Amino acid sequence: MFNKLKQRFADMGTIKTLCERAEAAAHEQHQGRPGAEHFVLAALDLSDGSAKRVFSKLGISGADFRRALRDVHHKALNAAGVGAEQIVLSEQNVPPLPHPAGIYDAAPSGQAVLQGLAALRQRGVRGPLLSVHVLEVVSAMQHGTTNSAFQLLGHNQPSVMAAIQSEMVLAA
Repeated sequence: MFNKLKQRFADMGTIKTLCERAEAAAHEQHQGRPGAEHFVLAALDLSDGSAKRVFSKLGISGADFRRALRDVHHKALNAAGVGAEQIVLSEQNVPPLPHPAGIYDAAPSGQAVLQGLAALRQRGVRGPLLSVHVLEVVSAMQHGTTNSAFQLLGHNQPSVMAAIQSEMVLAA
């Protein structure tokens, strides 16, 4: 009983750190609320290092993933009729968004990540909440910016999930 309580407090600390870092990543990209892709970026900064090891298995870095996210956003803007020159001009010398006041608010995909992390214990996941768990939850989403970024980097959902499962076996 004491160990479960201790684990819950540790997990709450991990989620707090994850949310703060995801929010910071979103604000750096001039987005008001963090989405799933920002939780992936935040997971890469967690101290357990399991998300970084998954990226290493895939042969990509956090910088590669950031560039792929930017490219996915640019492609979406181009498809909506915004030209490359307009995109470049709109991104020049724009500071990150300020830290918001009030309660924490994630974008719908970010909320889905948090709900997925909360459901891990119900699925029987034991031990500490790790950054690889964030990747597992996000990669299970069928659509979205994160999967598009991985595809741009040459990795489909099954290959990403295989790397995640490999890391989870090692982490267990």
